[in-house]
Amino acid sequence: MSPKVSVPIFQTIYRLGISYTNYRVVLAFSLTLLFLLTINIQTDYYQYPNLYFYSLIAYIGSSIIQNVLLRYFHHGITKQFLALFYIDLIFLSSLSFALGGPNISIGLLFVIAVFAANFLLSKNQALVITLIAVISVIYQQLFGNLFSITTLNNIGNSALLGALFFVFYGIGQVSIQRFQVLESLNTHQSNELFKLQNINRYILEQIEVGYLVLDDHFKIIVINPAACSLLGISALYSHQPFHLMTFQSDLYNMLNTTLISDGHRFQFKSSQSSYTVDVRVQKLIVPHQALTLLILEDAQKLNQKVQQLKLAALGQLSASIAHEIRNPLAAIVQANELSQQSDVEQQHILREMISKQANRIDNIIKDTLDMAKNRKVFSTKINLHLFMHEFLQQDVYDIKDKILLNISDRPNIDFDESQLRQVLINLVRNAIRHNAADAEHIEINIYPKLNFIYIDVVDFGHGIDKSDQSKLFQPFFSTEINGTGLGLYLSHSICEANQAKLIYVEQKKQGACFRIECPIKD
Repeated sequence: MSPKVSVPIFQTIYRLGISYTNYRVVLAFSLTLLFLLTINIQTDYYQYPNLYFYSLIAYIGSSIIQNVLLRYFHHGITKQFLALFYIDLIFLSSLSFALGGPNISIGLLFVIAVFAANFLLSKNQALVITLIAVISVIYQQLFGNLFSITTLNNIGNSALLGALFFVFYGIGQVSIQRFQVLESLNTHQSNELFKLQNINRYILEQIEVGYLVLDDHFKIIVINPAACSLLGISALYSHQPFHLMTFQSDLYNMLNTTLISDGHRFQFKSSQSSYTVDVRVQKLIVPHQALTLLILEDAQKLNQKVQQLKLAALGQLSASIAHEIRNPLAAIVQANELSQQSDVEQQHILREMISKQANRIDNIIKDTLDMAKNRKVFSTKINLHLFMHEFLQQDVYDIKDKILLNISDRPNIDFDESQLRQVLINLVRNAIRHNAADAEHIEINIYPKLNFIYIDVVDFGHGIDKSDQSKLFQPFFSTEINGTGLGLYLSHSICEANQAKLIYVEQKKQGACFRIECPIKD
């Protein structure tokens, strides 16, 4: 075993060493029991029965002692492993000698010792053990001659066993290298996972939003310090899987008695905490577990943020309105100053200019008020075939001859009818205004595709420049001098409120296409 082995690999090798010492104890007792049962039956098998028996007794004692030392005395682990195999070789050589020479049974025990040495010792130490094992069996005849043994097995069998030891030494080295690679990879992955867990824990501890994860039995799986603070739970329990009832009985009673669905939101007040907590519920999809995530926030701070956002939006809107009104007001003031020194014809022109700019200011205010109303949506199922017939007759009667309607089947959509009229009026009149002079009509194409109903309003004008496409639905953006820039923005907002989308579709040839995507609902 190399001294540079990492701690996780060393621990694994140590556990293998414990297993090997257990094997030695079992082996010693098993061989002793087998000897006692067969000594009277197979007297010819044991050439030196006394040597065989006392070797077994000595091996039992040494195996038990080494097992205890390895378990409870962790100093010099490498030396203890080395001693294991030296004693094994001495013991197996004694047994082989007592049986009259090497045989297949003792040879297999040698093989096990050689193979195990590759895992518990360094490469060089395992090679030494292998060489000693080879010497023990090949030179058995030399030892036998010293003791006048004339019934030794053929030295070829010994050579075969020696070769087998080297084979298993090689196999053991390949195995230990692969084992070390896999163990290193496993250690690396464990370290990376540990780092990710630490990062996740650090993030949860730093954020101000509270996160509480419960299983289906209301046991706390994860809770961060922010959630502990909001619920009045001591941070001591923030990483321990205890039952919610033990630490926050008010929340437990509410969750246990109320049917809480995914996406549900409610406010919670507990006697344990001074906070009013805004709670959002989210079901987590986790294999083999039903988990619920509660996202907790201080309701007072949340309301403050909402108010700040409203004020910021109001400030932005006010600045935009001021900017849009400034130009027509400047034109009115200038026209009024010029009219005092102009003749009758010029005064008439200037009055028309003042009237036009006043109408422009009125349109800006009207569109802004429409946008600010934020009316509730009352969706109904609309038969587009009937709806479009009424729309052409009632809402765009003056330009209906310039509209070509293509509608497939009789599609139905869920939409607020008055708001759909408002969106289509805006899109149709925009298309008429931007249509090519030589074009006879614009098109309204209504057709189903996948899970949507598409309503395309198409003109054949110059289209929208690519540089302007990203700003189409921003408030107060307009490519027209007299436009307010609120029509498309308002139409886009209405579609979103009705769970639909308003998008611009670039045409391959000339023209522009604004598409309303309405989901098909059962």
